[in-house]
Amino acid sequence: MSDIARSSGDHGRLRAVAALSAHYGVSGILTPYLPVWLAASGLAADAVGWTMAAGFALRAVCILGFGMVATLLLPAGSLAAGAAVSAALVLVAAALIADPGTVGLLSVLAVGLVYGSIPLIESFANTVTLRSGHGYGRMRAWGSFAFLIGNVGMGALLVLPDGAALLPYIAAGLLLCLCVSVLGPTWQPPTPRLDPRASAAALAVAAPLLVPALLLQASHAFYYSFGTIWWIDHGVAKGSTGIVWGAAVAAEIVVYRYFARRLEKIPPATLIAVCCLVAIGRWLLLATDPPLPLIIVSQFGHAMTFGGAYLAAQTVIRTQIRPELHYMAQAGYAFLTTFVGLAGTTAAIPWALRVTGADPWLLMAAIAAAALVWLGLARFARPAP
Repeated sequence: MSDIARSSGDHGRLRAVAALSAHYGVSGILTPYLPVWLAASGLAADAVGWTMAAGFALRAVCILGFGMVATLLLPAGSLAAGAAVSAALVLVAAALIADPGTVGLLSVLAVGLVYGSIPLIESFANTVTLRSGHGYGRMRAWGSFAFLIGNVGMGALLVLPDGAALLPYIAAGLLLCLCVSVLGPTWQPPTPRLDPRASAAALAVAAPLLVPALLLQASHAFYYSFGTIWWIDHGVAKGSTGIVWGAAVAAEIVVYRYFARRLEKIPPATLIAVCCLVAIGRWLLLATDPPLPLIIVSQFGHAMTFGGAYLAAQTVIRTQIRPELHYMAQAGYAFLTTFVGLAGTTAAIPWALRVTGADPWLLMAAIAAAALVWLGLARFARPAP
């Protein structure tokens, strides 16, 4: 059977699974351990924070730019492949140069290149779902499983002398796998077109649901940027950090693999509200400086605080926005989530901690509570039928 026949037979499902797995495998290494590598490379704590914030900002710009380029100029697969190879080269160059300032700058560039492709990959997975009925959640579960392997594997390597120094090389290898998985037939949704006004209007219609989802993701900023360092500073062994991260992703996999179809039948507003409540409880538990077993228990909440909320946002985009606008809608939502939610919150964390003196987890709980308040206000502001 030819490659074309296989591709049409599964409507691109295998390629979508391969791309999701490769991308989230890289993310499973960079998300928890990039700050650790930066610190090991000689960057001070404030410099690590600003580097992570700058990475989120460039990631947002690349997300929006890649969405436009994929719609107007280049096949999405070729664009994602080129970005993956470029990111691999940048990471290896940073490791070889080894100057702290250069490592920070090149890390920002690598983050932008790695994550800029995610709307393209997610759009393709959603297109497969629309065309074939293959469940999005089951495909996404493979990405979460790869993320888990990255968490646990890289965490185990930290116990080795200079184990953190292996990060750029392992990530580069996975990026080359991503390059291979996305090459091939063009990944365009039906009649894609660049229509910023139509895309913005579509996102505006979905705003009552997407804004609280954005705020909920923003409440993860301290967790993503400083979580691993915080755990190590509070007594968690370096080799156990992968288990801590892995517990969260294992719970996420269960949701995507076994409960995605059921959760997609719940009204998105209700699902996001439940996710907000779980997030508030999760961050409040971490604010008590719990022992390792309770930290792991808190990680199970990730199944809803990220997995459930992300599933709700993808369902809203897939069902409420026209397919030809999916690239731009995905890019627009991801841009806002990354730039406003993660970059803005990460940059504001040091300032907020100095001004308020509050525990960082309490600040994250407050953001999740704001998402819940938004949902309530949107419900009361909705005109009667």
